[in-house]
Amino acid sequence: MSNKLCKILDIYPRSFTANLYTNTHFRMISLIDARIQYSYGVEKVTLAYYSSSGTNNGKIKGLWYPIVGIKLYTGPFTEFTYAINQIVSHTTSSASASKGWLVKSLFFYKSTPNAIDGFASPYYHDALLGIGRTIKSLYASGEYTRLSTLTPRALNRSVLSSEIYPGNTRSQRENYENFIRDIMNS
Repeated sequence: MSNKLCKILDIYPRSFTANLYTNTHFRMISLIDARIQYSYGVEKVTLAYYSSSGTNNGKIKGLWYPIVGIKLYTGPFTEFTYAINQIVSHTTSSASASKGWLVKSLFFYKSTPNAIDGFASPYYHDALLGIGRTIKSLYASGEYTRLSTLTPRALNRSVLSSEIYPGNTRSQRENYENFIRDIMNS
């Protein structure tokens, strides 16, 4: 696939669902649907985000950051598709991680000095940051669905679903993989 295959057009604010992930270090995980332009058309795609109370690694308190998914087992990446596992292995220092780790290394990969870390390369930075800021606002005003069944396994299943959403021509899995691949290549 070539560079800049995809372009995030907008999001569906009413699709925003969130759940508490950990309270020791406060973290929320969430899903939100976006409209993404591909070479084959506009598709609705579910994206994963998280928010943390911490500010380590320059994170901004309360801002929502994109993640690929959540590590289900300690060791090498096996949770995702072959292509996504290869990408996150390449962007993670040891090509493996501990169970429960939020898979976000791709979004910190190839950051530029003028960008806010955690929102990918320059091509995707503004769109992903815009979604994060919108989610922050939606969360602060209570405009989301609290989904207690949103666990790490459920989050990964959602972004890798073989379902073809109404109006789409490709499955969530294929669209998500193309999106992640494009971020890596851009």
